[in-house]
Amino acid sequence: MKKIIGFMLAFLVITGCQAKDDEAPVLSLSKSRVQIALNESIDYLQYVEKAYDKKDGDLIKQVNYTTIDTSTVGKKTIHYDVKDQAGNQSQTDLIVDVVEYFGDLINPVTAQADIVENPDDVTVLVNKLHEIPEGWKPDDLEKVIDCSQKLRHEANEAYTRFYQAAKVKGIDIYTISGYREPETQELYWNNVVKVSGEEHAIQYNAYPRRSEHELGLCVDVSYTTEGDRLSEKVADSALGKFIESDAYQYGFILRYPKDKVRITGYNYEPWHIRYVGVELATQLHNENKTLEEYYEG
Repeated sequence: MKKIIGFMLAFLVITGCQAKDDEAPVLSLSKSRVQIALNESIDYLQYVEKAYDKKDGDLIKQVNYTTIDTSTVGKKTIHYDVKDQAGNQSQTDLIVDVVEYFGDLINPVTAQADIVENPDDVTVLVNKLHEIPEGWKPDDLEKVIDCSQKLRHEANEAYTRFYQAAKVKGIDIYTISGYREPETQELYWNNVVKVSGEEHAIQYNAYPRRSEHELGLCVDVSYTTEGDRLSEKVADSALGKFIESDAYQYGFILRYPKDKVRITGYNYEPWHIRYVGVELATQLHNENKTLEEYYEG
């Protein structure tokens, strides 16, 4: 009897020392949202950054996921989950935009865009997948320093400082285009489609309600008022170099860099600068990131 009691006590001591595993494994993705070309196949596990449990170790091979249909365009969701041996579970989702591409550019006509909830925020993301609410217009527009173009008040104050700094350095700077009414942007788009075709419009124009010009926070600038004012020649001018080196100090970013076309969804535009505030502009400049990459995290 004493041996039996001793055995039972030893068993209770041993089992009592074992901590219960109630901690879920870590499951993280490398991205929260991606774009996939229409009919493109997907390597679902390529987006799993980590699947790990303190007791069970690497759980990549145990990750489960739902599949999506890439034969139709639209915004879709992949659900990921993983369990450890104790049954603890972690879940996370990946948003996938199945889109049509023309080269590196998304076709906004068929792409399903989210309507942004904060169009008044100077850091708001507007692109081919994020559009301005219908009927929204900025209420603090004012004329810029050298012409009748307009910007929102905060952006205009910053642009005035940027403009004056360029002038002090002897740099020629001309404001070509600022704020555009939604109706104007729609007219631009329709006219280009009519004259040059939809594929041309996709490559060189913004779809209505998905243009930053409708925010009143961006401005197209040039070193000349003659000929093709908005071309890649701007990049090689003193103005283009000033944008690259100093624009962030005034709260502006080069919105569509040459090496980020697939990310921004727009061709290289060395003339298009966007106001996001000095703090964010400095961060993006230092990290060599676009606004899309910033929101991707």
